[in-house]
Amino acid sequence: MRLPIRPLSGRWPAPLQKAFTRFFWRDPSVILDPDVSAEDFRRAMSAIHVGETIKITEGDRHPAADALIIDNVDLTDAVIVDIGASDGSTSVDLIGKLPTFGQYIIADLYFHLTARRSDGRTFLFDQAGECILVVGPRAVAWPSLSGSVRRLYSRRIARSLRPDVPVEQVLLLNPDARALMASDPRVTFRQHDVFTRWGEPRPTLIKVANLLRQLYFSDDMLRVGVASVLDSLDEGGYFLIVDNSRIKDMPPRAGLYRRTGDRFAVVEETPNRPEIGDLIESVRLPSAVARSE
Repeated sequence: MRLPIRPLSGRWPAPLQKAFTRFFWRDPSVILDPDVSAEDFRRAMSAIHVGETIKITEGDRHPAADALIIDNVDLTDAVIVDIGASDGSTSVDLIGKLPTFGQYIIADLYFHLTARRSDGRTFLFDQAGECILVVGPRAVAWPSLSGSVRRLYSRRIARSLRPDVPVEQVLLLNPDARALMASDPRVTFRQHDVFTRWGEPRPTLIKVANLLRQLYFSDDMLRVGVASVLDSLDEGGYFLIVDNSRIKDMPPRAGLYRRTGDRFAVVEETPNRPEIGDLIESVRLPSAVARSE
């Protein structure tokens, strides 16, 4: 982000906001409101920067990718693992289209934040205790993205950490996803790092959307991630990759691949090949003998 401090929408004179609309942000602290709408929650996610990624999400984001699954995979009793699912909005969309399935696990490395309210501001902290967001009366700031911003807010952040300031737990799951899990026991969520092997239950299909991106990781790290997905699947298991291109007018790119021995084979791709399509096909698992040595 080029400007790690932004004015908040509705907190400034209307003529000023109209003249500089693109710089204004909606209040992301709405995620602490138990009655927040699903749409407002989704909008707030774009302000959450944790780890190496941004929790950008929206409804009906991956229709072409979802179709690849429905058209090519037998979903009877399928275990679907959706890694890097952000707030679960796209998971809810896909689940609504599935004719049947066995289990659906919404997975992400970052589902939990803590919040403290102090000095008329809301401070959000990641699992490591780093302040990632400050929401004030008129502006929102990202201390984790800028040393200058960290120094500017250091005293306020320190005061927010006083023992007398209550700590609030924040679950980064969209209200729609929470409601679905409450009504359908087949749908659950789990914390998971895409760079590590998935355990049980063994997935029929692993979906990874907008996470294994050259925008976030080096090719070496991407190979580690793809290898971990490959190793998490049994023979014949499926891998769906999705990326929302930054190329103007290009729709989301997606590819469906199947584990065949020690590699992935292409099942079907969108007309525009996924960003790391070549890299996915190049990844090989070491032999069972080599891994046991």
